[in-house]
Amino acid sequence: MRNNAMHTAAQSSPSRHVASGYSCARLMEYSEQHLALIAQCGSSEQSHVATRLLQDVPLYRHWEVSHSRLMRGVAARRQRPQQVHELKKVTFLTLHRKAPFEYLRDRQVQGQARRQLVRALFGTQEYTQCILREHTAYLSSAGSFLCADSLCGDLMRDSAFSEALEHYENSYNEYYRAYCDSLLAEQAGEIAPVQALLPYLRYQLKLIRDHMLSGAPQHSEFTQLQSLYENLGDTQKLPVLRQQ
Repeated sequence: MRNNAMHTAAQSSPSRHVASGYSCARLMEYSEQHLALIAQCGSSEQSHVATRLLQDVPLYRHWEVSHSRLMRGVAARRQRPQQVHELKKVTFLTLHRKAPFEYLRDRQVQGQARRQLVRALFGTQEYTQCILREHTAYLSSAGSFLCADSLCGDLMRDSAFSEALEHYENSYNEYYRAYCDSLLAEQAGEIAPVQALLPYLRYQLKLIRDHMLSGAPQHSEFTQLQSLYENLGDTQKLPVLRQQ
């Protein structure tokens, strides 16, 4: 979804368009339009996130404040290449922030194991408040992630990054699943086979992020990293999701 007037102006004065960046108002306008589009045409999970934000006024206001703060950081970079770099950082920030609740939802950890995991992840005894906070953070971060990804790929025309980001998201989710599974195994008095590899996997992800932020996603070894996860296999088999 692109602004036709801005696209026309870019054709008439390409050098100025390339050199100058977008205002916070324009980035927010694009994001709000993209969120509405995703609610109608996105995948089931994307549409669910966007619809929840759009239909719940307090949640939407929370997202609006949070996303505006992120977009002000992008707009503060006056030149387009610097704005692209900041947007890439936003995608990683929001992708990582939505991971905890996604794990709790997808793994369906219940009972005492869930409470212990929440305590291990967030260092708090306030379980109910923490879950409510994390659900809000998940919806807000997931919405901002969708918008930042589209801003990079569609508005800023960096399709290579968006393509690489999809691979990175899969790899990061595998890593985070292995990390939380290892925490659950530890709480159950067991040792997860993948635990010893977590520092290495974390380092590999850092290397990938560095390559992507440098504008060279094609050099990130996604295939090798993903094959490593596939060879492990243990992240899907740990017998630790016990209800107490």
